[in-house]
Amino acid sequence: MEHKAIELIDKLINCWSLWESQEDFYLNVLAPSIVHSDRSAKLMDNEKEIVTALRRLLSEEEWSKLPILIAQRRNQVLKELASDRERAEVQREAKRKEEEEQARRKEREERKQREIELELERQEWQRRKAEEERQKAEEARITRKKALSARIKDAFKTSFLSADGVLTADPDAELISDEEYAELKAQFVRDWASRELQQPLDSEQAAAVAAIAGDIHVVARAGSGKTRTLVTRAIFLQKHCKVSPRELLLLAFNRKAAEEMRGRLSKTLGQDLPHVMTFHALAYALVHPEEDLLYDDAHSDQFGLSREVQEVIDEHLRSKEYGNRIRDLMLAHFREDWERIVNGRFHLTMDEFLAYRRALPRQSLRGEYVKSFGERVIANALFEHGVDYRYERNFRWNGVNYRPDFTITTNPKGGVIVEYFGLIGDADYDEMSEAKRKFWAGLDDWTFLEFSPKDLAERGTDAFVQLLLQKLHKVGIFWRRRSDEEIWELIRGRALDSFTGAMRTFVGRCRKRNLSPDALALMIARHKVCSKAEGIFLDVGVSIYRKYLNCLAARNKEDFDGLMWRSVSLVRKGQTRFARDGGKEQGDLARLKFVMIDEFQDFSEMFFELVEAIRSLKPGVQFFCVGDDWQAINGFAGSELRFFNDFSGYFRNTTQHYISSNYRSPISVVKLGNALMYGRGREAKPARNDSGWIRLCKLDEFNPSATEQERHNGDEITPALLRSIRSFLDRGLDVVMLSRRNGLPWYVNYDENSSAIQNALVSFVEHIRSYLPEEDRDRVTGSTTHRFKGLEQLAVIILDAVQRSYPLIHPDWVFLRVFGDSIDRIEDEERRLFYVAATRAKDSLALVTETITESPYLADIRRQVPLESLSWSELPPVPSLDGTRLEIRVFGAYNVRDQLKDLKYQYERTGKYKYWYRAVPAEGFSFDALLSQRWAKHVVRIDIYSETGDLLHRHIGSCDH
Repeated sequence: MEHKAIELIDKLINCWSLWESQEDFYLNVLAPSIVHSDRSAKLMDNEKEIVTALRRLLSEEEWSKLPILIAQRRNQVLKELASDRERAEVQREAKRKEEEEQARRKEREERKQREIELELERQEWQRRKAEEERQKAEEARITRKKALSARIKDAFKTSFLSADGVLTADPDAELISDEEYAELKAQFVRDWASRELQQPLDSEQAAAVAAIAGDIHVVARAGSGKTRTLVTRAIFLQKHCKVSPRELLLLAFNRKAAEEMRGRLSKTLGQDLPHVMTFHALAYALVHPEEDLLYDDAHSDQFGLSREVQEVIDEHLRSKEYGNRIRDLMLAHFREDWERIVNGRFHLTMDEFLAYRRALPRQSLRGEYVKSFGERVIANALFEHGVDYRYERNFRWNGVNYRPDFTITTNPKGGVIVEYFGLIGDADYDEMSEAKRKFWAGLDDWTFLEFSPKDLAERGTDAFVQLLLQKLHKVGIFWRRRSDEEIWELIRGRALDSFTGAMRTFVGRCRKRNLSPDALALMIARHKVCSKAEGIFLDVGVSIYRKYLNCLAARNKEDFDGLMWRSVSLVRKGQTRFARDGGKEQGDLARLKFVMIDEFQDFSEMFFELVEAIRSLKPGVQFFCVGDDWQAINGFAGSELRFFNDFSGYFRNTTQHYISSNYRSPISVVKLGNALMYGRGREAKPARNDSGWIRLCKLDEFNPSATEQERHNGDEITPALLRSIRSFLDRGLDVVMLSRRNGLPWYVNYDENSSAIQNALVSFVEHIRSYLPEEDRDRVTGSTTHRFKGLEQLAVIILDAVQRSYPLIHPDWVFLRVFGDSIDRIEDEERRLFYVAATRAKDSLALVTETITESPYLADIRRQVPLESLSWSELPPVPSLDGTRLEIRVFGAYNVRDQLKDLKYQYERTGKYKYWYRAVPAEGFSFDALLSQRWAKHVVRIDIYSETGDLLHRHIGSCDH
């Protein structure tokens, strides 16, 4: 029988639950009735389902024996149940014991849980009690802290300078952290300045003013209110802290800064001013020299120091011993092969060498700053052989500004072009070189000569020059070799200016180190020179320096540096009293409590020695030094940034503060400055919400109008700048043009009156002004970047954001190597100079550059912030002042092109349209007369435009092209 059938029988047995009393009925009545399908058997539904399923599983024989099968299965189950009952009894006993154990465990757990709950209740009670006690303690602490703050504020009101001691001595001093205390001081100063001076200070400025313990170092970014902070501190000390003005000394490095501080102080303090002066004025007030004082001051047109040095130089020039040596020195300096010097004797790392070679503006004998040694060889050869040339003269080529290296004009229409292709092997450069060859090949009036570094390397300099001269001779350029005497006479003025400038700097550096001639000679003897020119310069320099000092003594004269060292000596010997202005202002270094130094980034050993001398007499004097390491640009004059960077190593009990918010410039200018100086210190923060205006003004993208081309004849910087300047002026912005050096890297077509001083910055500014209306001319100024430091203007134009201007590694720097000057140091200072130039802008900044030669600093800026290029088409040409002109454009004139050439029309190949064009005076112009000319009948269209680009007339021709 199947197992399933047994399961069904067991289910049926289980359905009948009264076996103890009804067993006979189940087996003898109910079961047989099921077998015989007797309807009298009253079955439940589930029983019917079991019976039905069972009938399908059992055979006929098995079905007939169903009562027996039920009885047999019943007996078997009873046996199993008996066994089950025994097992169940055991299990029940085990379960009873388990239940008893569980009950005991439960009782223990409940008892333990209750103990835990009681403990938690106790802990919660203790926590609440502790919290209540903590709150009471905190309330008490707050009350004590408020009381302490009130006591501190009272101390600030009554004895600000000793408030630190009040806090230290207070039993509750630990309740206020150093940061909180500093904030209290700063807030007190802010409130005081706002109330007493009606002058708001930001939190950083106030914190710097409030710092009175030890020596204070303040890093003040451009436009952050450096002078305001310093002046406010002096006023606060005098008016609130009751420090006597005789106990305060404010020092600056130039007269203008000192006068500005004095002017601001007088507005609040009246005549009761602290001591405010330059370092040199202090030295003078201490020494009271009987000698005549020598100094240079461009603002007051005083150049006594330069004249004295020049006299010594002139004496050397006239001498048999040094005259020819100085001449040889300068000629060698302009002819030196720097690559050979660097590779041979001047040992630099390769990275430094490459950076140096890229940045070095090689200067030719005639004075141009050329791009390579090869170009300088060509320039010098042309000059030495009397060949007149223009370097990088502008030509229009397919609508772009193309400047071939050398242009030699032989007639009004043409001449010879000399190109030095220095990057042969570069695919893009080679492609451009080939395009240049084709361009000149298509111009009948011009002859094209080209050279490469290979020509120079294979032949050597002398043979290369001969090759150049032979090619020039073949194309009709005649030359004659000038003697060295002739060359010297031609370059003498400029060469001596260069030599004098370098020697004046050299003498100044010696004086700032307080070197004796013998000490200088010893230092030079230990120095390894890198060129013939440097060796001669240093040798001559010792003689000039010695003679200069002798002349000072013999003529009863003194310079500022000597005066400074004499003042240091006097103070060290115990002299403390000083007097100025005929005795009207008198002071005593021994009385000083606070010394405040402006423009601290310009500090040097000489000034530090004076500071140390003052401290030796008054150990408790406190120094407050404000400056910006990002604006340290006077290293060439002897300033040393080490005092700024390692302030704590030179001063005592120091703290540092930052004034970072730029109030001068818009957001875009601040971001540009931060990008330029990225990774070199804490960034400036824009304090203004306006974004400002910055554009790259790429000259290679400038396309002058016909009138501009005619008026400026190859000069593209002038019309481009005029467009930018006009747009600034029309927006109500005054403009300053800043240049790295006293000249420009662009060709300028000056009028005859300016030709003698071509490329001088003063001349260029006047040149630009001459194209503006009289009433606008004073609104446009120009300056070198160095001279404009500390100043500002609404619109700033950086004239030379190109290589060899930023950075400018001037050739004369080698003469200062003996003082430790290096390329890296100079390059860092050049970056800071570019930062100074950019951060003069109060509203708008224009960066004049070109794609191929742009300054590497622009790439550094782009890594952090985007730079947008100016669309020149948005700026109209500036109208003429001497008569309006018109531009004629002729379209579809192929058949009459020769006639148009004869009439001096030029062909415009760029842009969407090609046309012939020329400029003509507006006065007397007749459009009808133009159309009556014979060539006009054979063209497609003629347009007449104003100087500002407005279409005035249009004629559509009838000729079918």
